[in-house]
Amino acid sequence: MQQWVHDLDAFEALGDQERDFHIGRRMSDNEELEDAPEASHVKRTAQESFDPEAFVLRRSMPWLHGMQAGLMFVAFGKSHQAFEQQMRRMAGQDDGITDAMFQISKPVTGAYFWCPPMRDGRLDLRRLGLGVA
Repeated sequence: MQQWVHDLDAFEALGDQERDFHIGRRMSDNEELEDAPEASHVKRTAQESFDPEAFVLRRSMPWLHGMQAGLMFVAFGKSHQAFEQQMRRMAGQDDGITDAMFQISKPVTGAYFWCPPMRDGRLDLRRLGLGVA
């Protein structure tokens, strides 16, 4: 889970094409841009472009508090590995290309949560070697 704060003034100062290229989608119809630059957010986080593929279920919700606005972002996955891969690429740690979203938005909080497995309504920690079959 992450909270992101947007610089809406910086975003609004971008031209239409620059905005589209930052995200990697056309704002007018949400279509993904095939010619988006490598720094576009969509290209940096394309789940199928990782080896192994970095699939997570992603959801976000906009928020506003006074003069600040942004997104609360949540990613659900079977491990934190896929999310870590995407964050490394966004930060440019793999190839030196930083996600364009960092020019207009920044994460200010973050946390990992673990949902333990359940079986028949009870906690099942057998895969960790802590439970009894």
